[in-house]
Amino acid sequence: MPDRQLPPLRIATATDAAYLPYAAAMAHSLAAHRSPGTEVELTVMHAGVPRAGQRDLESGAAGLTVRWVSMDADSYRRWGLTPDPQVLAPHYFRCLLPRIYPDSVGRVVYVDADTLVLDDLAPLWNFPLAGRPVAAAGDLMSVIRDAIDHWHEIGLDGDAPYFNSGVMVIDLRRWREEEICDRVLHRCRIDRHRLLIRGRWPQHDQYGFNVVLHNRWRRLPRRWNHFPERRSSRPGIVHFLGDTKPGAARTRPEFSRLFYEAVDATPWSGWRPAAR
Repeated sequence: MPDRQLPPLRIATATDAAYLPYAAAMAHSLAAHRSPGTEVELTVMHAGVPRAGQRDLESGAAGLTVRWVSMDADSYRRWGLTPDPQVLAPHYFRCLLPRIYPDSVGRVVYVDADTLVLDDLAPLWNFPLAGRPVAAAGDLMSVIRDAIDHWHEIGLDGDAPYFNSGVMVIDLRRWREEEICDRVLHRCRIDRHRLLIRGRWPQHDQYGFNVVLHNRWRRLPRRWNHFPERRSSRPGIVHFLGDTKPGAARTRPEFSRLFYEAVDATPWSGWRPAAR
């Protein structure tokens, strides 16, 4: 009897034209660390990336199946959503994951474009959710009260953990059944004046996910969403979030070096993030 065909590892990310070098470095690193014989499908939700840019990213990601999904206003209308400027930003694209995959697809791993994959993602893909809708790593803001100043007004536990939505293992079936994405977008709309931490750091849909999935997520090991100002001997994914982009003062040099090696293996060789 022939071996049963295993489904591909389905990885999703989001980008626009400005972030395309980050996405290309991430895609290259994902391809470089793919286990031989494992099929990996990378879905890139994008805003205005031209076909030439798409081909360039694909050229540095040999071995991956790359699928492009345009997140334009017409697409939102086809999905029954109002394409207001807030949700047309790439920060909110992951809220549309249940709509861009067919109902037969039950799991996806989402990774931000400004990440670098440093290990095979099969263990992350297979991470047990134990009945939770999502698994994610803790954020720099470790608890709800540090990130959501009005937590008591909306009935949250201030001491509950707060997660970073830059890497998530997602049960798409649960998200569809519970309309999680619609609820997240609704929460972000009604609280759009409260999406900053301490009036400084934008949270976008991360705020909505933490409200809607309050105490209903499973914690990933930190190595799957490692912040680059911290030491680590074996990170699986490094996440260059906020002011810790490659080359930034707070970013450890070894992680900047790994990013430069990845981006230099793409058509964006020599590209470096602007100083912040």
